[in-house]
Amino acid sequence: MKRTVFFLTVMALLFSCQQGKNYTVKGKVADPAYEGKNVYVQAISGDEMVTVDTLTITDNAFTLKGEADTTVLRFIALDETVNPEKPSRIPVLVEPGTIEINFDSVITVKGTAVNNAYNDFRLHQRDLTTEIRSVVDQYNKAHSEGTITDALEKEINVAYDRISGEIDSLNFHFVKENIKNDLGQYLFMASASMFSPEKQKEILALTDDEFKANANIQRIVERLENYENVAVGKKFVDFTLKDPQGKDVSLSDYAGKGKVVLVDFWASWCGPCRDEMPNVVEAYKKYKNKDFEIVGVSLDQEHEKWVKGIQDLQITWPQMSDLNYWDSPVVNLYAINGIPHTVLIGKDGTIIEKDLRGEELHKKLDELLAQ
Repeated sequence: MKRTVFFLTVMALLFSCQQGKNYTVKGKVADPAYEGKNVYVQAISGDEMVTVDTLTITDNAFTLKGEADTTVLRFIALDETVNPEKPSRIPVLVEPGTIEINFDSVITVKGTAVNNAYNDFRLHQRDLTTEIRSVVDQYNKAHSEGTITDALEKEINVAYDRISGEIDSLNFHFVKENIKNDLGQYLFMASASMFSPEKQKEILALTDDEFKANANIQRIVERLENYENVAVGKKFVDFTLKDPQGKDVSLSDYAGKGKVVLVDFWASWCGPCRDEMPNVVEAYKKYKNKDFEIVGVSLDQEHEKWVKGIQDLQITWPQMSDLNYWDSPVVNLYAINGIPHTVLIGKDGTIIEKDLRGEELHKKLDELLAQ
């Protein structure tokens, strides 16, 4: 009798454990155009997305069932040829339980703790993105109608910075809280560049050696090391590119030669760069005869557009580029996340400040060069 009870108890425990591994993904698709079409279950393999299972939409629904010993990241994707303009793929952390996905005007995922949190995160992110687009539209409309004023521009900039800060904080905290699962790790790899180097290091400190060995993470780590190499207080790192005439020119031709040098990373296609350029032109006119030089480093792709940008923006200081866009080695060398990006180098070749713009640039140059 005791053996029978023991056997039944063990079987019950085994059955319970098996049940605990089961997952069900229930999908609903609102658009009838997807009826009879495929749903693809995808996984990341290296740098590629591969299909690991295929389902069919029947009566506007599909179901995926299985067992998972551990959580695993999957992407559920509708047939993108049905509506190419509409988002049709969503990452899902597959784990024991029932997960519900609803493909409607907004894609939602719910059913387990992490997926619920991710759904709330995405909806909040969507609201903030809509809000910041409204601010940008307000700015563009005022400019086109000629109704922009200094007070209105300041008000808009304050609103933009506030919302942008909320977006950064939202992304950082979600990734940090989920960096030990596949979803958080995927989001970090996909969006690491939006975080400051300090925040990237804070997140990486929470990960294990296996994650850090990933090739994509190794590139992020290398970039952080480069960031340290060009930190304020360090000597500038030299590089050589071509001037508009095709001749080799190096940063060391100007920096460390007894002048204050502003290295301005920009591109003719970059709207914010063009907006800031009149301020840089003004600074150059004011200080060029007071031991001050600017070196422009363009991330353009086409020589003709680069040269036209130089002419249109009345740039008269030295320029260099390899016309390799974001693939230029200088991007990683100086850990550049966006442009315009400036590096102010002192007379002895030491980096003094970064990303000085507008009035802040003039204040710093007054401090260094005013006589």
